[in-house]
Amino acid sequence: MIPIKHILFLVSGVSSFIIFYMGLVNYLTAVEQSTGMILLVFATVVAAGTLLSTVYISKSITKPIEKLAQNMTEFSKTNKITNRKPINTNIKEIHELNDNFQSMGQKVEKTIAVQKEYVEKLKEIDRKKVEFSSMVSHELKTPLVPILGYVQMLQKQELMGELNKKQLDAVDEIYASALKLQRLVGDILTTQKLDLGKLEFNQENIDIAELLNSIIKDFSPIASQKNIHLIKDSTENGVIFSDKDRINQVFSNLIKNAIDFVEFGKGQITIGAKTDKKFVEFFVKDNGVGISETNQKEIFKTFYQIDTSTSRKRNGSGLGLAICKGIIEGLGGKIWVESKENVGTTFYFEIPKQPIKVNIKK
Repeated sequence: MIPIKHILFLVSGVSSFIIFYMGLVNYLTAVEQSTGMILLVFATVVAAGTLLSTVYISKSITKPIEKLAQNMTEFSKTNKITNRKPINTNIKEIHELNDNFQSMGQKVEKTIAVQKEYVEKLKEIDRKKVEFSSMVSHELKTPLVPILGYVQMLQKQELMGELNKKQLDAVDEIYASALKLQRLVGDILTTQKLDLGKLEFNQENIDIAELLNSIIKDFSPIASQKNIHLIKDSTENGVIFSDKDRINQVFSNLIKNAIDFVEFGKGQITIGAKTDKKFVEFFVKDNGVGISETNQKEIFKTFYQIDTSTSRKRNGSGLGLAICKGIIEGLGGKIWVESKENVGTTFYFEIPKQPIKVNIKK
């Protein structure tokens, strides 16, 4: 874009040239009439005067506009009016433009200040809510310990006396419900720690092959009970520097989810890994019912349930995948899902191989 002062100078130059040319024509004509010298001097004086006056007028217009443009540019970068002095000009329109800019800038400054204060208040409210939830979850966890302890004692009839079948079934139901509550409280505590940025990570050297073999060993009994095939599909033998317990926690959530969504007797769950120079990509693949595209966009949100009906078979809290996401991001990685309904689902999570500064969402 050509600056206005250059345009004005161009116009003034063209005007001066035209006047000079007319004077020169008159001069040539005047020579024939023996008055050329007088006309030449007159034309030169007129041209010079026109040029000087044009330059003066041009500067008196462009300088205030340039100053106003500079003030606007600074305001767009800082959202603050750094120069509140009035612009020195006799042109009414420029004065009005500057006054309007100053008024608008002050309103924007006040609006931004109010918004910042409001955002800080919201952050403080969220922090208190998270801290309160964390405290309540911790208090809920405390009485569960003796409940589970006494229920286990009741199940051992040689300690507390024999129970009939109906009584024993009731005790088993209490035990199962207490375990579910304990897991729910544990998930809530983990989620709160992630939100507060207080979840701890302990990094160490982890052999990838040993990690996968250990997971297969731990979950094979559960899979066998439901006649589900659990397979390792990986030949990776590298080492990753990360948190073994947290990676196991992620695998545990993903495999338990897969077990719940594959068909009894026909289900197949495959785990594996592949590496490149900087990352290790783990996966858990199943041939279950799959996840719709709509649900795929939501499943990593806290308390989100794919099946929200009152008759749903799963007893999850809706926190598992949100916890997985928080852990993987805390380790500097990412997690995602690929799925097709009635075909199956694959969860992937990628973790850096080398030590990194752990990124925890606060």
